[in-house]
Amino acid sequence: MATKPRPYGVLDHALLDAYPEIWEPLPDTAMQERPQQDIKEAIRSRYGGRSDAFISGNTGVYYEEGNPDAVFRPDCYVVFGEGADRLWNPYAYRVWEFGKPPDFALEIGSKSTWQNDLYYKRELYARVGIGEYWRYDPTGGDFYGEPLAGEYLAGGAYRRFELERGPGGIVWAHSPALALDLYYKEERLQFYDPTTGEWLGNVLEQRDARLAAEAEATRLRSELSRLRGE
Repeated sequence: MATKPRPYGVLDHALLDAYPEIWEPLPDTAMQERPQQDIKEAIRSRYGGRSDAFISGNTGVYYEEGNPDAVFRPDCYVVFGEGADRLWNPYAYRVWEFGKPPDFALEIGSKSTWQNDLYYKRELYARVGIGEYWRYDPTGGDFYGEPLAGEYLAGGAYRRFELERGPGGIVWAHSPALALDLYYKEERLQFYDPTTGEWLGNVLEQRDARLAAEAEATRLRSELSRLRGE
């Protein structure tokens, strides 16, 4: 019999003790932090207001009830399904409570994680049943051997999405799970919505642009005051 879902948004301290948040900072965590934030915010800009989508990352995904060691932490993952917006929990996602594993998972390559991403996590994610597994290498290929790779689950094993290639080292492929195109372009991962024809921005990028515009406006006002002799 399936376990009755628990209401999210209310912390169950017994569950927190049984399935604690896991956090083991790695030497290159800082290098991954900005791309992680950018990726999650870009996806949230498309799905964040929907009741059937949950976007998270760096939280423990527990996949076996009663086994607190059965856990992994994708850099970014997405779950679709009615009521998914109620899943927000600052500590963990427990597969058995919502009744399904994530539909999409993405890892960001680094010196301390790339081997784990290519081998152990790839096998584990297929076994758990994650529909799509993507890997993004911010170095352009030093870790994974390629800047971007996406795979989909078929018959219990992953098969690669065919990558398209463009000038300047651009590569991209379509994610059916997200209904978005993932691009390695201008030395970073970008998301394109083929339905709207728009590139998805992110909060951090917009903030940086706003701060730069404000700084430029302040500089121009100061220069104008100087010229007026004020």
